[in-house]
Amino acid sequence: MKLANTTMRAAGLGALLATIVLSPAFAQSALTPEQLTLRVERLTELSQRSEAKLGTIQEQLAKLTEDMTRLGRLIDNRAMLDMIQLVDQLSDEISQLNGAIEQQGFELDGIKKRQRELYLDIDRRLRDLESGASAQAPAGSISVPQIETTAPVETATSSQTPAVEPSTSQAAAGSQTTTASISQTPSVTQSAEKAAYQSAFDTLKEGRYKKAKTELKTFLSRYPNSSYAGNAQYWLAEAHYVTRNFDQGVVEFKLVLDKYPASNKVPDAMLKLGYTFYELKQFPQAKSILNDLRQKFPDETASRLAAKRLDRIRKEGH
Repeated sequence: MKLANTTMRAAGLGALLATIVLSPAFAQSALTPEQLTLRVERLTELSQRSEAKLGTIQEQLAKLTEDMTRLGRLIDNRAMLDMIQLVDQLSDEISQLNGAIEQQGFELDGIKKRQRELYLDIDRRLRDLESGASAQAPAGSISVPQIETTAPVETATSSQTPAVEPSTSQAAAGSQTTTASISQTPSVTQSAEKAAYQSAFDTLKEGRYKKAKTELKTFLSRYPNSSYAGNAQYWLAEAHYVTRNFDQGVVEFKLVLDKYPASNKVPDAMLKLGYTFYELKQFPQAKSILNDLRQKFPDETASRLAAKRLDRIRKEGH
C-alpha cells in the first residue's frame, strides 16, 4: 500500500516537473539546471512534509475512532451493569417482602393458636365446675325412681290381709338391690355422655374442625338433654366461626340461646353471634345483640369484649 502511494507521488512529481519544464513561463525564464534541481528539491521537501502531516492526521483519526469505539463499549457495559444491579435490588426487595409475609403468617397462626387455647382453657374450667356440680346430683335424682317403685308395693301389701312382712335383712337386701340397679344406669349413661363429649372436644382442640363438627352433631342428637349439651352446641357454632362459615355459625349460636338459655355459654354465644354478624357486615344485628349482652350480663368478661367491639363498629362509621 505504501509502495503504491510512493509511486503515485513520484508520478505526480514527474508530471509536475514536466509541466514546469514544458511551460512557456519556464522557457522564457531560461532557468539553469541547478536552479531547476533546487526547485525540484524544494517541491519534494514540501510534498514530504505534507505526507507527514497527513500521516499524523490519519493516526489521530484512527486513535479517535478507537476511543469512540471503546467509549461505546463502556456505555453499553455501564447500562448492562445498571440493569443487573437493578435486578439484584428488586430480587432483594422481593426476598424481604416474602420474609415479611412469612413472618406475618407465622404470627397470625400463633394468634389463632393462642385464641383457640384460651377458649379451650375456659371451657375446661367450666367443664370442671359442671363435673363438680353433677357429682352431687345423683342422690336426689335417684330418689325419684325409688318412690315410684316402692309405692305400688305398699299399696299391694295394704290390700292383702294375711300379708307377711319381710325380715329386716331381706328388706335391706332388697333395698340394696333396688338401689344398685337404679344407680347403675345413670352412672353408665353419664360416663358415656362425658366420654362422647370429651372425644368431640379433643378433636376440636386438635384443629380437625370438620370431624369435630360431625362428632358434636352426633353427641347432640344422641344426648339432647345432657348437661354438656349447651357446651357442645356452643363449640359446634365455634367450629363454624373458626372455619369462617359465618352463615351457619349464626344458626348454631342462635340455637345456644334458644335451646339452652340456662347454659353458662349464653354470654359467650351472644358475643360470638355479634362477632359473626360483624363478619357478615350485618352491623345493625351485631350492635343489637352486643348491646343486649351488655344489659343482661354487665359483669361478664364477654360484656367488656362486646363494649370494645361496639366501639370499633362506631369508629368504623357503621
